[in-house]
Amino acid sequence: MDILQSVFPVFLVIAIGAAARRYGFIDESFVRAANSLVYYLLLPALLFHEIGKSNFREAFSAELVLGGYAATVAVFLLAFPISRRLGISPGERGAFIQGSFRANLAYVGLPIVLNALGVAGLRKAGILLGFMVPLLNALAIMALLLPHGDGKGGRGWESARRVASQIVTNPLILASFLGIAWSLLKLPIPGLIGRTLAILSSATLPLSLLCLGGAFSFERARSGFRLAAIASAMKIVLLTGLGIAAYRWMGVAGDDLRIGVIMLGCPTAVITYVMASQMKGDPDLAGTIVIVSTAASACTITAWLFFLRAMGW
Repeated sequence: MDILQSVFPVFLVIAIGAAARRYGFIDESFVRAANSLVYYLLLPALLFHEIGKSNFREAFSAELVLGGYAATVAVFLLAFPISRRLGISPGERGAFIQGSFRANLAYVGLPIVLNALGVAGLRKAGILLGFMVPLLNALAIMALLLPHGDGKGGRGWESARRVASQIVTNPLILASFLGIAWSLLKLPIPGLIGRTLAILSSATLPLSLLCLGGAFSFERARSGFRLAAIASAMKIVLLTGLGIAAYRWMGVAGDDLRIGVIMLGCPTAVITYVMASQMKGDPDLAGTIVIVSTAASACTITAWLFFLRAMGW
């Protein structure tokens, strides 16, 4: 029930966004402006706030980070040839590849970890999030940009320069690294700034989901369901299974293993829709992957946790 209560409210907010668009409370210009607000201000504020106030030395686990990196990069690399074989457009390829590995760590992973393992687990999950987000964002930028360079010299220096520029100036990556540095140096967040960041952070998830519902094309989603199902299976089944294998090879067990499995088993992040809208991806397919993976993850995360218990890990 804790898992279900963490996941299904997401659907309700998306439905509210769709209803708001249908009945004229929000329109396309609002959705466009709100997407930019989330991408450039609200999500960076959330990431810095959550990472910066963590106790780095107490909560850091190198094994959790390395296992998460290994599983994520493996699925990212595998998604490229799979997307080529599917014969889809560059925009669809970008959304497919991004959706196959990018997890909703903040809005699904952290609440489930808190419900399952308490505050101590939440601290470790927060630090893991801090190290995963820069990797996820860097790979997401490459996933969205590289398909547009196929057959046009895009694999040369110009494409590499474009990708590198997007990575080093990405607001989400900059906010994550600043938060890690802030936590590592044990710098306090002044009360006035902390409360301001908390207010901004609290607006991030509802606004992202309202925009997703407001811009989502249900007609297009039906036609893209097969692609969304494949990407979702790669995200919540294949990636999580590879993560478990990597963690067990490194000897990770107990609460640390459960934290890793919950975080890696999260559905595709809502921000994939925002980034697809900003960076030449297919936002309709990205939104469909979010919905399909979120619906399925309520069952798969539960199944993975039962699997760990049955194995005595």
